This record gives sequence, C-alpha cells and structure tokens, in this order.
Amino acid sequence: MKLLFFIRNIKINEKNRTNITNHSHEFHELLFCTESNSEKIKVGDLLFYPTGQKHAISYEAGKSILFFQLYFSEELFSASVNIEKEALFILGQLKLYVKKRNQEIHLSRIGCERISKLFENMRWEFTKRYRGYSWTIRFKLIELLVTVIRDREFKLPIRGEMGKPFSNSHIQDVLIYLETDYMNEITVNNILQFCPLSRSHFHALFKQETGKTFIEYLNNLRCEKAAELLITTDDTVLDIALKSGFNNFSHFCHTFKQLKGISPKKYKSSILSRNSLTG
Repeated sequence: MKLLFFIRNIKINEKNRTNITNHSHEFHELLFCTESNSEKIKVGDLLFYPTGQKHAISYEAGKSILFFQLYFSEELFSASVNIEKEALFILGQLKLYVKKRNQEIHLSRIGCERISKLFENMRWEFTKRYRGYSWTIRFKLIELLVTVIRDREFKLPIRGEMGKPFSNSHIQDVLIYLETDYMNEITVNNILQFCPLSRSHFHALFKQETGKTFIEYLNNLRCEKAAELLITTDDTVLDIALKSGFNNFSHFCHTFKQLKGISPKKYKSSILSRNSLTG
C-alpha cells in the first residue's frame, strides 16, 4: 500500500544520525525544526524535499536538532476536488520556491508559531486516530500549505527571459500552473477556468509578457523538462515524451529537434559523450 501520510518527531544528534545521508523518497518530506543548538538549522526552519529530490540533512558534530517530520504523497489530494486541486497548485508553488533556495523556507515569527501548532495537531490526530482523523489531517495539511504561501516572508518571483519580473499577476499564476502541471494535458480552456481574462486578452497578454505564444511556451517548457530527463534517467525516449506531456511521439521528436536542433536520441548521446570526455 502506497504511503499517503506519516508524521513523527525525530531527533538528530551524535547518538541518532538516522536519515541524514544522501537519499530520496517516493513521497514529499517536510521537516520543521522545533529545537536546535546548531548554527546551520535553527528553530522555525522549514525544509521541503519534493518526491525524488536527493537530499541530506546538514549536521554539525556535537549538535542536537529536533524536527517534526512529515511524509505525504500527492495522491492524498484529488485533482477533481476544487479545494484539493488548489492544494496541488500551492504545492507546485512550494516546489518552485525551494528549488531556488536549497530546499529551505524561512517564515515570519507568526508563521512559525502557526506551522508549529499545525504540525502538533497533525501528529496528535495521527497518533490518536479517532474517527475522521484522515480527513482532519488532510485539511490541516492544506491549511499548512496555505499558511506558508501567505506568510510575508514567502516570495516567489517569476521572471521572463530578460530577467525582468512579469507585470501581470494573472500571467505569473499561469506560468506557475504550467511549471507544475506540464506533464498533463493542458488547454487554454483549462487556463481560463482560473485566469479571469477573455481568450483573446489572455493570448495577447501572454505573448506580451513572455515573448512567446501559449503553445510555443508550453512546448519549450516540455522540451526543457524532456532534455533534463534524457540526461538524468535511463527512461526510454517514448517514456520521457509521455512524462513531459507529449501524447504524440512523432510530435515530440519534431518539436524537440525544432527547438534543440537535434533529435532527442542524439541529444542524449551527445551530452553523455561530452560529460564522459570532461569527466
């Protein structure tokens, strides 16, 4: 049975250095520091390691750190339920945020206090397991995600190709959505469900802000994700095409070659050959 949710307290010190070596999970991991005499990890620090992200907890000899440790799978939420679809969207924002900040999320004092109470409440529900505990945990986790992105210290700048922030917040929301959901089928109709613009205004504004049409931008994003998978995994080109959001293999190969100037297969072999020579 796939793990959907697990929470506990974990202490890391000289006698207990469990789970600090480089590793990854098939689920998301949140660590919230509640006690520490370390200079690297302080009370109130929130660490987020998305699924598949290799990581190691920074440890200093002679120091002691106490965490709330939370594991959860995205399967905990349903994309067909509005409130949980919003949770998946927020989770996508957090993934982008920690990718730029070495997995760390710094919060305000009030934010830390709220997060601490939510972790404690979830741990209590998980330990007692009274009737309805799983639903309570799910809603507490959604509240935790919302608390983080609403914190005054949480800022997620989305910038264009020239390095300038986008001026329109609706387009920023669309780009975050594309970044987190590119592997699934996406149409303009999907976008207009949460973007309060007319179809023509959306297309015009998107081109103005990004320099690309919606389709051009989405294809470029998917090809960049595919290029990353080509050199970091042993998946077949077909599997990578599907994982990157291309349902038509020939369309993927044509688009990739158009953007990269080389086929996916040759791209993989050329990068690997170059790395072996420089290594």
